[in-house]
Amino acid sequence: MTRNLWTDAELEAAVVAYLDLYRRFTAGESINREAAYRALGAQYGRSRGSYSYRFRNIAHVLQELGLPILPGLAPQSHIGLHEPTLRRLLEQHGALADSAIAAPTADPEQLERRTKALRRRGVPSAPPAGSTRPPRTESTVVRVVRDPKVKAWVLEYAAGHCECCGQPAPFLMEDGTPYLEVHHVKWLAQDGSDTVSNAVALCPNCHRRFHHGKGVEQLVSELVKRVWRLVAE
Repeated sequence: MTRNLWTDAELEAAVVAYLDLYRRFTAGESINREAAYRALGAQYGRSRGSYSYRFRNIAHVLQELGLPILPGLAPQSHIGLHEPTLRRLLEQHGALADSAIAAPTADPEQLERRTKALRRRGVPSAPPAGSTRPPRTESTVVRVVRDPKVKAWVLEYAAGHCECCGQPAPFLMEDGTPYLEVHHVKWLAQDGSDTVSNAVALCPNCHRRFHHGKGVEQLVSELVKRVWRLVAE
């Protein structure tokens, strides 16, 4: 057998071991990644480094979807031909459930990844409920927990055009989607809701105008009249 080629059984063993470690970590139990690498290597005749690398591949797949990963792992994007299999196995074992990817988050990077993942899967035509009073978390800064379903729906509905000036998005991102920014008409910091009735997709210029421009109150009033779903809060 060519040792560069991994069987589905080997990959599934890595996925199961990774998810078991993560389950125990979140339960507050002590975990030992090195022991897992050695056990898998002994079972399938590979080095512990091979499974260390696979764990980092699994972490990359999860991180790209905005999902949490095991601490101390540096995600490795060079997966090669095995990436579809890893995704399928993670899906089969419940790690890529819609409920996990669509879960609200206060982490800006997770929000971006979950928004992209939801848009790739297809955003429903019906607007999500969102949260009228989004919760807050505290660390060194206060962050508002945001719903990626709301952001994904607003961006999809805008169809690549700023909902203020009507111009096309200024550029395409690496994944080919138009770059627009989601703005809460009543700011979350002012206890605005994280709902589609309080969120619009804006080009960067209009977004800065809402934050720093003159006559913002008049601008907000005009926008609420123009965009059917907006409700003044």
